[in-house]
Amino acid sequence: MQKSDEIMKSALNEINMRVVVLILIALLTLSNCAPREIPGPVYFYPKVEPVDIELKSFSFQPNHIAILKDQSPFTFRLRNTAQIKHNFTLMDSQKNTLINVDLMPNESTTVSIEPLEPGNYTFYCNRFLHRRGGGMEGMFMVD
Repeated sequence: MQKSDEIMKSALNEINMRVVVLILIALLTLSNCAPREIPGPVYFYPKVEPVDIELKSFSFQPNHIAILKDQSPFTFRLRNTAQIKHNFTLMDSQKNTLINVDLMPNESTTVSIEPLEPGNYTFYCNRFLHRRGGGMEGMFMVD
């Protein structure tokens, strides 16, 4: 009788372990299906002028920017109004980092880059879980 009880406990432990593994796989799969934050209204800059971007608690304001291509360097004025450290990273479609700057709480900075080719660029905060978990991401379009 004792032997059959041990076999039964072993079988139940194995089943419980499989259920836990299946639940973890389901959670990991479904977490990637969560809806992404939709970009806000497009802020259009018809001429090259500095763009002010506010780094808030897990968002950028504005987070969807469009400019016309020009031969002038382009300037971002970044301002972290949150009470935590943030980052501004700008990447092109080939995943090349064009700008990468950290900002402490209540810090501001100005960053200039050479003219960009027409296309879509992504900017985000590279701090842990700020982009994927918090939605701190935006789009910069050059036409």
